[in-house]
Amino acid sequence: MLWDLPSFDLTRLMQWNASLLFGALLLFGLIGGHIVSKNLWFPRLIGYLLIGFALGKNGLNWLSGDVLTLAKSFADVALALMVYQLGRYVDIGWLRHEKWLAATVVSGALLCFTLVWLSLEWLGISRPAAMLTAVLAIGTAPAVIMVVIRELNAEGHVTRRLATITALNNMITLLVAYVLLPIVAFEDTAPVQTLVANTLYLLLGSLFLGYLTYALMMPMARMLGRERSRQFVLVIAMITLMIGAAHALQLPVLLTMLAFAILSKNLDVQYDVMDLEFGVATELFIVLLFVTIGASISLPDLPAIGLSVAAVIGARLVAMSTAIFAFARPARMKWRQAGLLALGTLPMAEAGLGLAQVSTLYPQTAAAVAPIIAGCLIVLEMLGPVATQFALVKSGESGRE
Repeated sequence: MLWDLPSFDLTRLMQWNASLLFGALLLFGLIGGHIVSKNLWFPRLIGYLLIGFALGKNGLNWLSGDVLTLAKSFADVALALMVYQLGRYVDIGWLRHEKWLAATVVSGALLCFTLVWLSLEWLGISRPAAMLTAVLAIGTAPAVIMVVIRELNAEGHVTRRLATITALNNMITLLVAYVLLPIVAFEDTAPVQTLVANTLYLLLGSLFLGYLTYALMMPMARMLGRERSRQFVLVIAMITLMIGAAHALQLPVLLTMLAFAILSKNLDVQYDVMDLEFGVATELFIVLLFVTIGASISLPDLPAIGLSVAAVIGARLVAMSTAIFAFARPARMKWRQAGLLALGTLPMAEAGLGLAQVSTLYPQTAAAVAPIIAGCLIVLEMLGPVATQFALVKSGESGRE
């Protein structure tokens, strides 16, 4: 008797699906992170980034196109978890007593915007592109900061200020960027009224969705009680629902999540929602997030934009350092702590803070800004996490010397 074997098509066999992608990214990322962590000064996420870069379009091209789009759906949840934990560091009551920290954030943002804008315009970059790049440069990478803090289990004077500065920097960046875009964008494809209406929708819609998510979560938190496992499921469910709603309504996920996290921290006067440590679940999403970010990195023509990239990174570091040192003494910080805090802010916010969502309305402006932002991210995604880990270890707040 002859047996009819099923046809064997290797290309069909290797078609990615959610389960295969999830498992492969975790496995490859885990191996990369383990190898890199052999050096105590390199955080694991450097390994995740390198693995993602190797698997992406600049390497083996396994993680690109539709496959990368699928991976980004996992990364969205991961970034939202990081931003949620980051936003809960923003305690308005504490900031009233630490008024110099608020002054540091505002002055640092203004100085960063001014120095980066003037530097790029001096180098010949068009004013709209220079101004928008200057706004994006204000943001400190939320995922990098939270992952390094979590990996080191850091807590203390420098750590708390670094987390708060990061959350507030990103809030300022997003608000200003969406307001600035209709003013400086050199587009002729949409009427000004459309651009202004779109900006108002993005800003007010994100803040309202964040508040609505908080308002829906609170009665359920009271009903479930202060039991850690149940609240863990509740928070994950609300975050996932909010991400889905933000995508459906075409609202910026990061701004919505920051609004939700800050509101849940400061309006919850009865402490119905616990401060949760997401533990092993967070580790899974961290691997997926940074492997996906690594795969998403595009290589611009670095020799052509090298001076612009150096100007952005240098001006940004000078601005943040100047603001931190200017208010160090009133904030009761030692000079060494101020220096380490300035170093810790080096990572720049990933992927332009999700402004790709509005690139369809501003294609020319986005195209002008994208190469400089990509160049800065290539440098700072590698140097930034190392700088942050070094700062927190040397601050003595990580338990690792």
